[in-house]
Amino acid sequence: MTNPLSPIQDQLLRENFPQVADLRNQVHISYWSDYHLISQSLLDSLPFGQSLGPTTFYQYIDYQFDNLLIEPRRNLLFWSLSGANHFNQTPVTQTTLFFDETFFWHYYIPVQTREITETILQGNRIRFLS
Repeated sequence: MTNPLSPIQDQLLRENFPQVADLRNQVHISYWSDYHLISQSLLDSLPFGQSLGPTTFYQYIDYQFDNLLIEPRRNLLFWSLSGANHFNQTPVTQTTLFFDETFFWHYYIPVQTREITETILQGNRIRFLS
């Protein structure tokens, strides 16, 4: 049983986390946690499902990496405000997200084979968030 949220908690959640992602609905992402909700802004900041060639990779590292440091902290606030607990009633403090291996090999790679091959033949690396 979860404790009902106070009106202040509810207001803070609505104002600061207007969109929440249910990881059970993310067919391309697997997760390791008892809890399945995260802030949509955290999910949006992770480039799952994108091959990161040199330009894209360095743009992400140089210009978007700060969000990757901020969004997990915001997500921890979301979990705290919402009273997210594991099955044993301890507070949720972490989760592991990764690109689903089946989706990767059976859906992503067949569609991207040409792009990946050309990139490798040009001497560039392919980076992919897993």
